[in-house]
Amino acid sequence: MTGRTVIVTGATMGLGRVIATRFLEHGADVIACARREPEEPIAANKREAAFMAADVRDPDQIGAVVAEAVRLTGRIDVLVNNAGGAPPAETATVSPRFNEKVIALNLVAPLTF
Repeated sequence: MTGRTVIVTGATMGLGRVIATRFLEHGADVIACARREPEEPIAANKREAAFMAADVRDPDQIGAVVAEAVRLTGRIDVLVNNAGGAPPAETATVSPRFNEKVIALNLVAPLTF
């Protein structure tokens, strides 16, 4: 993966962080994307992922991530759409707005990125 640029969404914790770390271990340039900055840098083999705060539900923020990745590395080779999930809630008790946000994050955002 040396010389390849990878964007990983939802990259600051859990599976996304592991994915970003593995790409770093294999020599990729990694752009880690999430709403909040990681508590600890995402790093491996003396290399560190670049971080960009972005909400993948917002097309303007997605555009900024893509533009910055291209500016930093000149290319994008791999996109891992890992951002997703929903707070635990019973479907019958949540608002339509709650459902809209979950659908935007888990269905619309990956299609937009």
